[in-house]
Amino acid sequence: MKLRSLAAVAALGGTVACGSDGGGGGGGDGCPRAGVGFPSGDPNGHADPFGAKAAGQARAGRVTSQAQVVQPAHGRQRVRVGDFVLANDRVAAYIEDKGLSDGYQRFGGDLLSIDRVGDDGRPLGKSYFGETLMALGIDIIDPDSVSVMSDGSDGKAAVVRVTGPLKPIPFLDGSLGVLFSRRYSGLMAAYDFVLEPGSDKLLIRVGIKNAWSEPLTIGGSGYTDEIHGFFHGSRNQLASPETGLAKAKGTLSYVGYVNAESSFAWRLAGGVKLDVALEQSGSLFTFGQGFEVPVCETYWRDHAEVIPGGPEFDGLLEAVRQADGEPSRTVTGLVKDTAGAPVAGAWVHALGESDAYLSRTLSDANGKFALHLEPGVAAKLVAQHQGYALEAAVAVPANATSQDLTLSAHGTIHVTAAGKLPVRVHVIPTAPVASAPERYGVEAERDGRLWVERAVTGEATLRVPPGEHRVVVTRGWEYEHLDTTVTVAAGQTVEVAADLAHSLDSTGWMCADFHIHSWFSADSNDPPVEKVKSAITEGLDIPVSSEHEWVIDFQPIIQQLGLEKWAFGMPSEELTTFTWGHFGVVPLFPKPDELNNGAVEWVGRKPPEMFADVQSRPENPVLIVNHPSSSGFGGYFTQSGFDLKTGSGKKKEIWSTEFDAIEVFNDSDLESNRDKSVAQWFALLNAGHTLWAVGSSDTHHIRSSLPGYPRTCFDFGHDDPTKLTANTVRDVLAKGIATVSGGLFMTVSGPGGAKPGSTVKGTPATADFTVTVSRASWVDATSLEVIVNGVTQTTEPLAPLGEKFVNPVTVKLDPARPRNWVVFHARGEKEMQPLMGKRPFAVSNPVFFE
Repeated sequence: MKLRSLAAVAALGGTVACGSDGGGGGGGDGCPRAGVGFPSGDPNGHADPFGAKAAGQARAGRVTSQAQVVQPAHGRQRVRVGDFVLANDRVAAYIEDKGLSDGYQRFGGDLLSIDRVGDDGRPLGKSYFGETLMALGIDIIDPDSVSVMSDGSDGKAAVVRVTGPLKPIPFLDGSLGVLFSRRYSGLMAAYDFVLEPGSDKLLIRVGIKNAWSEPLTIGGSGYTDEIHGFFHGSRNQLASPETGLAKAKGTLSYVGYVNAESSFAWRLAGGVKLDVALEQSGSLFTFGQGFEVPVCETYWRDHAEVIPGGPEFDGLLEAVRQADGEPSRTVTGLVKDTAGAPVAGAWVHALGESDAYLSRTLSDANGKFALHLEPGVAAKLVAQHQGYALEAAVAVPANATSQDLTLSAHGTIHVTAAGKLPVRVHVIPTAPVASAPERYGVEAERDGRLWVERAVTGEATLRVPPGEHRVVVTRGWEYEHLDTTVTVAAGQTVEVAADLAHSLDSTGWMCADFHIHSWFSADSNDPPVEKVKSAITEGLDIPVSSEHEWVIDFQPIIQQLGLEKWAFGMPSEELTTFTWGHFGVVPLFPKPDELNNGAVEWVGRKPPEMFADVQSRPENPVLIVNHPSSSGFGGYFTQSGFDLKTGSGKKKEIWSTEFDAIEVFNDSDLESNRDKSVAQWFALLNAGHTLWAVGSSDTHHIRSSLPGYPRTCFDFGHDDPTKLTANTVRDVLAKGIATVSGGLFMTVSGPGGAKPGSTVKGTPATADFTVTVSRASWVDATSLEVIVNGVTQTTEPLAPLGEKFVNPVTVKLDPARPRNWVVFHARGEKEMQPLMGKRPFAVSNPVFFE
């Protein structure tokens, strides 16, 4: 199925590519009622919507007090007083009022939450429904009214209506707008959210008035403009009957999202299947079949159904069965180990004929589980738990209602780090443990590892299959590591003691990563607490939250974990435009009363205006250009047509140098960026701009990208994170007294003790520096590159002096230039295994001579 009006849609962190066969909009004056909207209803509705369960009704009403607000569990798009709620005895749904909205869609009128109802008639508060786009091409409803058409007090369906003109989705209507050849803007449309008494599903009806002088064709043979876009992957796993929990493809009966507390299904009305366009970066774009509206007609259709369910894939499947009136049988059991002890948190997978994937659930705290299967049909169950061998399937007869499962024998590795040092523990079996198939939806550790445990207390107890295991204990690159092999017998606990020496001397300096994502970003599924643990076990002193279009603070998490002595957390935002780049705003504090928790608004603005807004904020933040030379809309220098000869952007309408720093090193070293972001930074310096380089990880998934490589290190004159504040970090960042560390740590002392970020008055013919490079013994360090005014002047071997490398360097300057500058680059050749597959490096910020 092709999308007629769309050649490509930039999804969060990716691009959705579809076919295009042209087409154009019709005239707007062909009907006498052009521009006439849909009727609205009662602005308030039922005064007691949560009394629906007791009354045996479905009810709809406006939220009039905080007492009627049950926030979704995900904590992002929030319910506010003035929104609307639909409820019966099974389902509760919040509908957003008109006006600016959290998230990407921004117009209001959204479905904010779909939840099951508790005994008290209120939502359970377990909804992880994020954001869904129901669009016709690029267009959605910009509500001029949200109201109650029927409050349900008559015993019939409760209905909330959202109505207004179709308008382009703001975040797509910039540079991407030209890709949408078919527009429906200005046509009047409506969503009716309909909940019947006793129903297990919420029906969404769509109405549209065709004011054109030709038929309104949303879809036909081989094409469609009916889009259903889902931004739910950060907190949920995608699931469907056709693909299980593997990557979505083909056509789906419904799009489901599941988590440990709840689930929901989104499907088209009338049994029509969804066509998958692209699943990427936590988002999924699908197409419906479209429809046609005759000239001057008002057309209504049942558009979609949303079904809330219980925990996990099994809860979703059972909710859909109940909504459709289909039977099931319940199979219960106990997951236990070879000693008969119950095992909590074990996956139980159900397989059918030819091992077709049927369902999945988790054992509870007592090892018990319940699965719902088709009556009268045999199945197989597979138990799975990290640290055990993947079990063989156990047959469940067609009429069975119970089946216990026993995991294989295991042993235990108990790791303790001296001084309760936060460490990362890697366990790598000599005989690889089989991974589960993709459709099981259980992500394994990478590179043959059975465990990667972030032991922030310095202690880890890990179950393993009997046999030989390599145990590696690390704490970033400032420490030595333990690398040992142990043999574990069934039932045995093997002790591993790790005393890691702190061999890289960074006294007085602490290092920050300004670009860390968690599941508050649509394209990351890492819980914030796990991201903080990962940062601290990598030896990062200052982890900085950097969510797309949302603001959170890592410091409260550090405090809750009791890890203040190890790290100081900070809030910021990655200001994520879909037009001209991404930017770090450091710091930016959460503001719960503002949209998107206080994120900076960018839609409809050009960079000069937006930069000025950022710098006028009360936090007085530093503005960082993130990944400036990345392809697509994420790279500001790319989008502005940066010219290395002039050190400026060719697109003057969006070019401005009113930023403070550049993320020159994004999850990479200097060699990887020499011809791109490094060259651009140097061109800006040669154009007379004083802009600092930072290095950050841009980590979205801790299994594939660790926090802290690289990191930006600052001379605070002490090593105590408890003495830091967001302002002190901001101020030292703004001064540029920093070096970038990717495994090597560098300090520089120039004339008169000048450090990176300093300006030396006068321009002598030569200048003497001392460059000191430190490393742990296992990190490779080979050479020092001296760069003057963007040109490599010398490259020399690093000179050992005791535990460090100390190179006295004399650089030649050009007295004829109004300004000279010097940057140093140290590097190693070998990857930093077993910590990571990255090359070590360090880069200084410039020392200027004027």
